[in-house]
Amino acid sequence: MILAIDIGGTFFRYKFGEIFEVKNTKEIDVLKEILNLIEKYKPSKLGISFAGQVDNGKILSSPNIDIKSIDLKEYIKIPFILENDLNCAAVAESRYWKSKFLVALYSGTGLGAGIIENGKLVRGYMNLAGEIGHIPYKKTDLLCGCGKNDCLEFYASSKIEKIGGSIEEYKEALNKAVGIVASLFNPEIIVLGGGYYLHHKFEIDKKYIPNFDKVEIKTTKLKDASLIGAEFLAKEEL
Repeated sequence: MILAIDIGGTFFRYKFGEIFEVKNTKEIDVLKEILNLIEKYKPSKLGISFAGQVDNGKILSSPNIDIKSIDLKEYIKIPFILENDLNCAAVAESRYWKSKFLVALYSGTGLGAGIIENGKLVRGYMNLAGEIGHIPYKKTDLLCGCGKNDCLEFYASSKIEKIGGSIEEYKEALNKAVGIVASLFNPEIIVLGGGYYLHHKFEIDKKYIPNFDKVEIKTTKLKDASLIGAEFLAKEEL
């Protein structure tokens, strides 16, 4: 059986068959938790969704999770796949909406995008495509985990509260993020999700989007899309 794990900036979720559990990411040792779950359930395959930069089984960095770069292949001895959480979400959303040209744009602890082009994930060099949240936007008094102080996600995610911004500023920033992904990737569907957006749902303003009539804007219907995507990828690629 497959063990699926989603490591987010706020929550650590896992699913094994009918078993599902959620923990606070900041209250656990992430690596130790993964190894404990493998020992406990003895899965045949493992799919890991991670809210940060990953490549070839290595965690490279994460602006929102306190974990250093680490090669999981040194610790995990069963077949596993490690993928960015938005890539996992995009895989799940692509299957749900039956679209081969889709962007999953999620606004939660941070802001990120997963891109499906002709049915395949767009990964980029070192698997770093889709880091929409770190596009320069407006300067703030805070420093992002990536080292800059002007990231779009300061305004287009829950970080808007840390900088004392308003909901109107949040809406403007997320509208611009939608416009950016529509312009760059020309998707059939843009799926909006993430805990912060789902709490403050609003209609996207078409003035921000070129060729508005050529793209559908959807709100995710999936609960734990990244977890679902991690399970899909472990099933299909291992």
